[in-house]
Amino acid sequence: DLMSENGYYAFYKEAYGAVLSGILGEYTKAAPDGEGGIKVVEGYGMKAYSPVAEGFWFSHYDDFGVSRSYGYKRRHLGNDLMGSIGTPIVAIEGGTVEALGWNRYGGWRLGIRSHDKKRSYYYAHLRKDRPYAKGIAEGVTVKPGQVIGYMGMTGYSTKENVNGMNVPHLHFGMQLVFDESQKECNSEIWIDVYNIVRLLNNHRSSVKKIDGIYTRVYPFVDLDTQMLLEG
Repeated sequence: DLMSENGYYAFYKEAYGAVLSGILGEYTKAAPDGEGGIKVVEGYGMKAYSPVAEGFWFSHYDDFGVSRSYGYKRRHLGNDLMGSIGTPIVAIEGGTVEALGWNRYGGWRLGIRSHDKKRSYYYAHLRKDRPYAKGIAEGVTVKPGQVIGYMGMTGYSTKENVNGMNVPHLHFGMQLVFDESQKECNSEIWIDVYNIVRLLNNHRSSVKKIDGIYTRVYPFVDLDTQMLLEG
């Protein structure tokens, strides 16, 4: 409202909205009640999650734009989160799995498109042999904070299922899509997510391990997305 008289208001609203509409909004979620039980909480605020589940260590620095040379010289279009092999990776926000499988650069990787189609999330270098969580497949809908895969060090190899990286880590990237023609082209819009990852570190998904499989502890409903899908 304060910016409404600015000549660039529409531009800023579209640009910042494309990034933040998946992070902030109305939600309904289950949470611990402090007495060993669970309560339902509704509110407005942070509705996206750190890509690394709660209770698992990781480190990172702002490496967006750093040079990469494998295959061909290019810029790094994401943020590398260093951790341990097998660390549960969760969906930042809800969306649809639009791509998964092997890529010589990203190894076992996963692409998830937000429900409003404005953001495409890229998770790469997932674990060798068992990169994805149970039930993850192309076309599947995922919820915010849902376990989608596991950290690894695959990639940098034309041969499938090879640990070609030196250090276990997750490559996390966010592509903005204002028009479908921008999705896969020479002028894709990838943004520096370093500070977004820092922000999301304060909101991490609680997971539990049952029979060797990690699942989310508390269910979540994104009310904004629910209205979008129903509308």
